[in-house]
Amino acid sequence: MSRNRYAVILLVVLALTLWLAGRYVNRTTATLCNELQTACTLAETGQMPQAQQAYRAAADNAAQASKVLGMLVRRNLIDQMNQTLSLLPGCAKEENLTDLTLETDRACCQLQQIQQSFFGSF
Repeated sequence: MSRNRYAVILLVVLALTLWLAGRYVNRTTATLCNELQTACTLAETGQMPQAQQAYRAAADNAAQASKVLGMLVRRNLIDQMNQTLSLLPGCAKEENLTDLTLETDRACCQLQQIQQSFFGSF
């Protein structure tokens, strides 16, 4: 094969890899934000034990996703998100509902920043 053919193949592989990474970032951040919104809805309807469990599940899912996300975006964004998510289950109390809603929105904004951080690089 000629050098040009290798270069084209390499560019195609690189483009495919970037496309797959972008899909992963999009899918992961959207799923996590949906999980957080579901947990917040549970809290708003007075289902605090279920909300706490949903927030814990979202935090666990984010921790798992962080392994891959950390290779694609700035690590400090991932750490901030994980820190916020780790606090949410403890905030899921009726007397903290307003704060919980604000913290949930903040976590979704952090997820959006992660997504923008990946796509802003291109």
